[in-house]
Amino acid sequence: MTHDSLHSAVSSGLTVGRRVRLGVVVGEVIGYNIACFGQFVGATYPLLVKTELGFVKCGLDEVAPI
Repeated sequence: MTHDSLHSAVSSGLTVGRRVRLGVVVGEVIGYNIACFGQFVGATYPLLVKTELGFVKCGLDEVAPI
């Protein structure tokens, strides 16, 4: 399932280095979440994004490419 989410992210153009917007906060995709267990699993939150407020795991529906 995580693989499907990562494939969707890459297919959507959300690759490492891509600038994104999380609401009003701007960030950059720095990697992918491959966790298979825990509160923030990769299938639901496949993106790792660095913002001025820190690092966050995001779902595909939470970010918009800039």
